Amino acid sequence: MDYHLLGLILSFLFNGTKVLAGYPIWWSLALGQQYSSLGSQPILCGSIPGLVPKQLRFCRNYIEIMPSVAEGVKLGIQECQHQFRGRRWNCTTIDDSLAIFGPVLDKATRESAFVHAIASAGVAFAVTRSCAEGTSTICGCDSHHKGPPGDGWKWGGCSEDADFGVLVSREFADARENRPDARSAMNRHNNEAGRT
Repeated sequence: MDYHLLGLILSFLFNGTKVLAGYPIWWSLALGQQYSSLGSQPILCGSIPGLVPKQLRFCRNYIEIMPSVAEGVKLGIQECQHQFRGRRWNCTTIDDSLAIFGPVLDKATRESAFVHAIASAGVAFAVTRSCAEGTSTICGCDSHHKGPPGDGWKWGGCSEDADFGVLVSREFADARENRPDARSAMNRHNNEAGRT
């Protein structure tokens, strides 16, 4: 397959915006007016730009998790901006582009590695928190902490099921990183480092 031609087709389809085939366009979930009300309006999975078929299936099967996925990416971007606040590149986003960080992430750099890690961590965190708060019916509390903890102390409340959040992040964020090349392997590694 001619990847240069594919890049040109994608550029044409996305109103002249230069978008690389490997760029995680789904990060745009966190930005833009159309996604600011994900929790209050129905989500049309087909209208989310850049989803690969596996992500599209995930979105349709677990629609109630998608606001948490969007919130997780938003948290990741905010944390990236906080961590890089004194640097030349400070995780500035571009609202009118599907490549929300611009051309900075086109190359395999430490900035790209950090963004992949922090976005995956944000998704895992937001989904875990959403489950613990009870805003999603397909997940809930961690059941590993039930039982008698010891003298003078009684377990109560809801333990966060971090394993479920990590699973969602792995299934969704890694879905596009299935190419047999070094860049995909690096992105998968950085995604997992963030979740860890």
